[in-house]
Amino acid sequence: MTRVEFTEMICRLILKMRSEGEDPILDYVKQSGRQRGRAGDIYFLDLYDKGKLAAPIKGHAYWHKVWEEMGGKPTIMWDKGHFEG
Repeated sequence: MTRVEFTEMICRLILKMRSEGEDPILDYVKQSGRQRGRAGDIYFLDLYDKGKLAAPIKGHAYWHKVWEEMGGKPTIMWDKGHFEG
């Protein structure tokens, strides 16, 4: 997967998350070890206190299943916010 393909896919995922009631934010896209730009972390804002993070309403497993169906790599069990292309 190219960096452009990853960027398009992660944007589609975030739009889907928002359309299903989540409030996701993307982070750590270009941190050390991810310089190729094909991975990022998605966190979720608390729906009632935007200054806090919360678990996704539909759960991490749900969103990783969606990601894998889109063509993304499987979840890393110890890093549930990590999405890689």
